[in-house]
Amino acid sequence: MDSEQAAQTATFFSFVKNLAEVSVVLGAGFYLIGWSYLYGYYHGFGLSSDNLNFSVDSVLVHSIPVIWNPRFLVTAIIVMVALWVVSRFRAGARLLSQVGFVPLLLLFTGLVVSGYASGVGRDNARRDAYLSTTTLPNVTLEGAEDLGTTGCTLAESKYRLLLHTSGQVFVILPVDSTETLTGLNMRVCSFPDSRIQAMRLQVGLGGR
Repeated sequence: MDSEQAAQTATFFSFVKNLAEVSVVLGAGFYLIGWSYLYGYYHGFGLSSDNLNFSVDSVLVHSIPVIWNPRFLVTAIIVMVALWVVSRFRAGARLLSQVGFVPLLLLFTGLVVSGYASGVGRDNARRDAYLSTTTLPNVTLEGAEDLGTTGCTLAESKYRLLLHTSGQVFVILPVDSTETLTGLNMRVCSFPDSRIQAMRLQVGLGGR
């Protein structure tokens, strides 16, 4: 009886250990995807994600637009099925069990996934840069008088809210054109919270 209990206990702890290892790998993967997406998206607006102070939760949440992309899901399923099939063969199982193969596989997968997530971010930034396709909400800002003629004024009524973080509100004026962005300029403005007394968002409900 004691040996059976010991075996069950060992099996349980082995399961918990494997579950923890899988959770760490998945968490790291989601973080890499989210950070790569944010990098690609905000780089499209001339902003550096390094200086925007995103929380870990925010980075993880931003992995969702990439993970739920049908192309990503189909590719991930195909890769997992292929690895399972390879592991069923003796030569494939030996290859997967070799020291250093799994880390190299994870590194290669991370580079591919990171590049893909960054590309999705760039595509979404390009979409939100145009007035006809943007998904960003309208925002009206009210606050202190403008400090100078920088081209950014709180009186503008056509801003779209890009980001609110680290005591700064980032807004853009989407390009009202169906042409490519080549040769065109898009205005990105930043206002400190200290200047803003009220913020009104207007979000369309159609198709949501």
